[in-house]
Amino acid sequence: MIDPYAAARLIANRGDLKRKAVNFRRGQDVRLTSELRGKIEKVIVENQADFETAALGMLGDLKDAWNSAAFNSIGRARYYEWIHDLALELKGQGSLFGYPLVTLYADTLRNLTASLTQPSSRLHAIIGLNIDALGIIIRRRITGPGSTLERRVAEALREAYVKMRLRTPAAANAEQKVAAAVRQLDGKRSVEAPELKGTARQWPGGVRLPAS
Repeated sequence: MIDPYAAARLIANRGDLKRKAVNFRRGQDVRLTSELRGKIEKVIVENQADFETAALGMLGDLKDAWNSAAFNSIGRARYYEWIHDLALELKGQGSLFGYPLVTLYADTLRNLTASLTQPSSRLHAIIGLNIDALGIIIRRRITGPGSTLERRVAEALREAYVKMRLRTPAAANAEQKVAAAVRQLDGKRSVEAPELKGTARQWPGGVRLPAS
C-alpha cells in the first residue's frame, strides 16, 4: 500500500523566497522597495523551473492517491486527505510562480476533498477530472489567467463543488458538465458529454476505471 506521506514533496514557501532574496531576518521591518521587489521577482523566476518539476511530481502523487482511493475502501479517507494536502500546496504556490489557473483548480480540489471519507462514485469521478484539469495546465505550462475555455472548466468545477459538497439541488449532471469542460480543455471539443454511468470515471478515450 502506498504511504501517502512518504512521497509528499515540499516547495519553498513565500517566506523562504523572501529571506533568500534579501537576507531577511525574523522581526526585521522590510519595506517592499522597487529594488527589493526586483530581487524577489528574480528569485521567483529562477525557481520557476523547480516549481514546475515539483508540480509534475505532485500531479503523479495526486493520481496515485485518487486511484488508491478507488480500490481501498478501508483507509480511503487518508487518500483523500493526501489529495487535500497536495491541493493546498499547489494552491499556495501556483500564483506565486505565474500559474493562477493551478491555484484556481487546486482550490476547488481542496474544497472537494476537505474532510472527505466515503464519497459517491459521482464525486470521486469529479475529483479525478479536477486532477486531470490540473495536469493539463501543469504539463502544457499554461501561465496567466487563461482563455474562456480554462475559465469554463473553473466554473464547472466550482458548480460541482457547490452541488456535491454543499448539497444544493440538481447535482445529477454535475460530473457530465465537468467532464465535458475538461474534455474541451484537452482538445476534444465534442459537444456531447462522456458517458459516466456505472463507472468511477471515463476519461479520456474510453479508459474506464472501476467505481469505488
